[in-house]
Amino acid sequence: MEVLATDTEQLIKDTAKKVFFVDGNIHATTQDIADAAGINRASIHYYYRSRKQLFDKVFMEALTEMKSKMRLIAYEELPLREKAEKFIDFFFERSLEHPYLELFVITEKNANPLLDINMMPTKDHEEQQKMLTDAIDHEVAKGNMKFITPDHLIITIMSLCSFPFLGKPIIQSALHADDSAYFKLISERKKVIMQLLFLKE
Repeated sequence: MEVLATDTEQLIKDTAKKVFFVDGNIHATTQDIADAAGINRASIHYYYRSRKQLFDKVFMEALTEMKSKMRLIAYEELPLREKAEKFIDFFFERSLEHPYLELFVITEKNANPLLDINMMPTKDHEEQQKMLTDAIDHEVAKGNMKFITPDHLIITIMSLCSFPFLGKPIIQSALHADDSAYFKLISERKKVIMQLLFLKE
């Protein structure tokens, strides 16, 4: 029988996600999280014996949610263009909500090479590659895009979506952009990416 989280435990997890993934405070202590949540540190230790245990819990919950959504998009029976749009929408929505989550995923993967961050089960990889190859061939034949291999398409989309968030300080400095100008660029980003990937509207 599933054990439901109490309101206090949910508050702790929600606050930890904000501190880690929204504020980007990678070194936050349980005291920092307790202060942000407006509770005492003993309340956190009642549910989580250590900062690591709390971090692992919220990190895996966020990662599992991300994997689940990306798998749903991957298996939808949609034209490649619509699927790309849905993926980009999801990526930007998630990154605007939790701008430091991807950085935490990279950091954790580097620290723990055995960490499973695969968005697609290994057994489904060949099936997905075949589906993506067929979808690309279809778009190329229609004159909607230039040929690109599935692997390079995935890398290209990930790169075009990721860097604006991972490189925010560099981008703002290079473009002399304040937060308002930066978020205007982000709001324009999907259209720019789609124009780079596809030849026709």
